[in-house]
Amino acid sequence: MGFLRWPTQRAKQWVKGFLSTVESDANILAVIAIGSSVRPNVTSLDLDLVVICQNLASFSHCPPMEVDLRKFDAADVRKEVQSGNDLLGWCVKFGVLLFERSAFWTDILREYSNHLPFPSAEVARERAEITKQRVENLLSIGDTEAALEQEISYFTHLARAVLIEHAVYPASRPELPNQLREIGETELADEFSRALESYPHTITS
Repeated sequence: MGFLRWPTQRAKQWVKGFLSTVESDANILAVIAIGSSVRPNVTSLDLDLVVICQNLASFSHCPPMEVDLRKFDAADVRKEVQSGNDLLGWCVKFGVLLFERSAFWTDILREYSNHLPFPSAEVARERAEITKQRVENLLSIGDTEAALEQEISYFTHLARAVLIEHAVYPASRPELPNQLREIGETELADEFSRALESYPHTITS
């Protein structure tokens, strides 16, 4: 199915069971796997699924907690990709197609693979600043573990902003430090790597 790793046996069984039902569910037009679980040479057990539906309200599947499932309305997909939606952009750039109906996702790839709009660097920087404030607030009350987790989120948003500004599409979170080094941002890359090594539970997409 394209996965290099599974977070748990339960996740593997759920995904296989879910995929066995989609052929008969006309509401589902595509299922794409994203995140570091589908990326080569990445040490991570992260698993994300993106499901494209004709009617979001009709989708009733409930994955286990280790499977992060996101849904999009099929009517909005092209508009979202064009506007730089980061999740759908990641699907186009790095995703593994697990199911499609009537070549829905193949048509999306044909339209956008060679000229994929970047996510907003400005939005990524805004998210970084918000997360930085959370880090400071958590440190002020002595919650160092939660602060470190938020610090990794801060570095993630900042790294994505810097990469986008250099016209490099951000890959999965564990890959970001090396992408930063490739564009000469070694100091930020080293800080990010140290944070990831300090709190490996957050090394996900």
